[in-house]
Amino acid sequence: MNKLEVGILILIMCFMVALSGCTSDNNGSNDSGSSNSTSGNNTNSSDVDIVIEYSGSWACDTSGDFGYKSLSGTGDQTNNIGSVQGTVVAAARKTDSGNGVLTVTIMKDGKVLASQSTSAPYGGATAV
Repeated sequence: MNKLEVGILILIMCFMVALSGCTSDNNGSNDSGSSNSTSGNNTNSSDVDIVIEYSGSWACDTSGDFGYKSLSGTGDQTNNIGSVQGTVVAAARKTDSGNGVLTVTIMKDGKVLASQSTSAPYGGATAV
């Protein structure tokens, strides 16, 4: 993805957040058995977690009623973004040319609200 495509993606995400008033529930399944590390934040049952599963380096732009947060790291991570009432958008992308699968998942109360994956080098995945 080049900078223009990333910019357009972020613009679309912001537009979707502005138009939507509720959190998306794409599949409602539970994620029990992941081996993700946590970001060290205290969690509340109403808090939203952004889970990134990828062995390489990645970056993730998140937006919602809390504003905008940029996350980055290497390896599997769970990032608590606090209590969110409206829509959450998480656009993750590989920052390396790895062929492994990158998965971005939005979770609340132990339930998967949305999840998307990519295996393309420098690929991106967006969960809403």
